[in-house]
Amino acid sequence: MHRARVVPALFATAAIALAGCGSSKCPVPVTYSDAQLKDIQKALEGLPKDSILHQVMRDYEYERDDLRFCR
Repeated sequence: MHRARVVPALFATAAIALAGCGSSKCPVPVTYSDAQLKDIQKALEGLPKDSILHQVMRDYEYERDDLRFCR
């Protein structure tokens, strides 16, 4: 999996639930440092291939894509 697609999904539920709502009522995506992204990717690579977390990460990737168009 590509880091840019996988990494942001690690904290999907928490990020959306805890993100503030601005006047647009769209959650603000969480920003991760390069060091955090590297650590997250390393952790993901250590997961078994059939881990449910791989699907969660893909789902969150799509949610973040949708979030970019939220107004």
